[in-house]
Amino acid sequence: FSTAEATEYFGRPRGFSADRFDFTPKSVTWAQTAFLKRFKTLDAMRQPSFVANSAI
Repeated sequence: FSTAEATEYFGRPRGFSADRFDFTPKSVTWAQTAFLKRFKTLDAMRQPSFVANSAI
């Protein structure tokens, strides 16, 4: 939809500039690679909160 339609439905954003964000279209392959890279980073930082005990 158009910018005018978006403004009608959602209003104008406040508190930040849209110029800070990169809204250029990306390929599916690019998005998958970026997601997996970020997921691996976050997963490596994660603390295990529960470890299953197989002896029970």
